[in-house]
Amino acid sequence: KGWFYAHIKKWNGFKQDSIYVNLKTKLKNEAISRKIQVEKYEDDIKNGTIQKFQFKELFEWLNKEGTTKLVTLNLTDAIADYLVYRQTMVRNSTANRDRIALNQLAHFIGNKPVNKLTYKDIEGANGLIEYQRRNGYADSGINISLRHIKTFFKWMHDKEKMISEPIKFNMINEGEKLYYYFNESELNAIHNYDGIEDMFKRFFYFYEQTGVRAMEPFVGELMGDWLIVDSSKSKGKNVRDIHLTEKLKTILQEMQSFRNTYIDMGSNRPNEGAYERISKMLQKAVRELNFKGKELTIKSFRHTYGIRRVTITGD
Repeated sequence: KGWFYAHIKKWNGFKQDSIYVNLKTKLKNEAISRKIQVEKYEDDIKNGTIQKFQFKELFEWLNKEGTTKLVTLNLTDAIADYLVYRQTMVRNSTANRDRIALNQLAHFIGNKPVNKLTYKDIEGANGLIEYQRRNGYADSGINISLRHIKTFFKWMHDKEKMISEPIKFNMINEGEKLYYYFNESELNAIHNYDGIEDMFKRFFYFYEQTGVRAMEPFVGELMGDWLIVDSSKSKGKNVRDIHLTEKLKTILQEMQSFRNTYIDMGSNRPNEGAYERISKMLQKAVRELNFKGKELTIKSFRHTYGIRRVTITGD
């Protein structure tokens, strides 16, 4: 469209990458002058010493001040940019877990320049993993945070080119995990337990029979004989469709009516409020029925459903 760009070609070991610097002019003489300035930094741009995010401060025609001032992006600034990006890409619950994990990282490392980060900050003898272990975090909890940190590091390298080399680290090996599901006798005990309202036992039955994720009854919509969870609200970012019997449809409507009581009370998180109440009722039943040897939660009904499907269908 008439604008001039400086085009830098970089071989990454597999293919040629192109890096463009907008020269912000349609005048050829001015473009030549600015291209000469870009060429001064060409080697540093190619080897990653100067990153794409630094162009605005380095080349005066790209900033309002009209000055050259090379800056280094710090961790807290990169985290802030990433969290804004993630809000548009993932569910609120996932974005919130991003925030928690990256706050842990920033608290441990401090406001370090991102180009100084290495795998040692995570898995080294004095890295984040050992720090969190010393502070009482379980390996399973640490791994949850590490997954979110890995995605952040990948974004810095692949998407934003904030770092010249990918930062790779190993997750904690937790060994083979057990499936914490309800056996038939435990399910019968829950359904015969008179310490909670029958309404909650019906909710448990819905989870048991459908294998839905904990929040899906509240974020999904009943359409005919199907519970439909839109791709924007499903964990896998695909539309989820769960077939329901007449009995299960009635229970789903009851669950959503229960959620609506939180809306009527002015709650700003009605789905979470409804789920947390159901979860507390399950924990009460598990505790008073004295189930031992495994951690049982609402998610255990999903595991139960999976075990049943394997037993019945082999799939």
